[in-house]
Amino acid sequence: MNQRTLIALTCAFVVFTSLAIIGQRGQEASNPTSTVFLGGLIAELDSINLIELSIGGNETIATIEREETGWTLAQRNGYLANEQKINRMLLSLAEARIIEAKTANPEWHYRLGVESVDIDNANGVAVRLTGPDLTIKVIIGDDAGEGQVYARKIDEDQSYLIDSDPEVGNSVTDWLDTNILSIATNRIQQVKIQHSDGETLIIAKEGPDQTNFVVSDIPVNRELRYESIANTVGNTLSDISLQDVEMVSDSRGQSTLTEFLTFDGLVITAESANVNGSDWVTFSVGYSSPDNLEEEQSISENAVEVEAEALRLSEKLSGWRYRIPTYQFDQLIKRMEDLLAPLPEESS
Repeated sequence: MNQRTLIALTCAFVVFTSLAIIGQRGQEASNPTSTVFLGGLIAELDSINLIELSIGGNETIATIEREETGWTLAQRNGYLANEQKINRMLLSLAEARIIEAKTANPEWHYRLGVESVDIDNANGVAVRLTGPDLTIKVIIGDDAGEGQVYARKIDEDQSYLIDSDPEVGNSVTDWLDTNILSIATNRIQQVKIQHSDGETLIIAKEGPDQTNFVVSDIPVNRELRYESIANTVGNTLSDISLQDVEMVSDSRGQSTLTEFLTFDGLVITAESANVNGSDWVTFSVGYSSPDNLEEEQSISENAVEVEAEALRLSEKLSGWRYRIPTYQFDQLIKRMEDLLAPLPEESS
């Protein structure tokens, strides 16, 4: 290869590389990947005070309002909404970036789930965010996989694939703060279950470090199915959650009373009833000075905190009736027979 050929090849390489760089820059400039879907929202997140979610038929499924106590749900009489879920949704919308522009033809919006929610069978969820100086309206459509969804601003025909799924749900219960109570199991001293027919079941521990709850008044010639069987009852309040909630307006008929007493004096009473196939519970909370208050200085020092805890929980739970999962409800209505090993079959 002579020098003239080498120079020519070098020049050609430089020209080709330059054209490639220019082309790449031009592609990046026209590529919407780096474009934020809802520009300006990130700076206004703290000012948003109302979130409205609607589905097909323009049915409002959730009206979430920011109050002094936090986010609340209008459809559940102002019960607390799931603040973490709300914050995740808002941040997801604010940070979402456009991956690809999709159809701008309204007749094809249904293919992506971004058709107007005025249509009865619309698949998407309309999200309206409102603040003092802000109103944003979008439709979140079908899941595209890998954390991506289709979306469209309601006042525009252009739809997009965005890189963040705000997980807007499709029911008011998706937005409830589902935690009711989280009482550590090692705090529970005694559980007393009183049924409407008069049967009473009592389980207890002598100290926080005791492994298993002891069942009182086991019938003669009967034994437990296994030694730790009562622990599931004692563990009930460690993470009890709701599926739905309503304000207490009337009596639910025959019910079971379950009283939980902690070593430090917290008293939680659950009133449980099955109504039309659903399991509902109300809670009341109080404080009872432990018998060993004088003996245990650490408990005495903690008394003020426990009384404050009782007041806080009472304010949260009073006036509400909770629908809870069946497996948790069943622990609140246990009977002695549920804990006992079956009787041996009589020989013929």
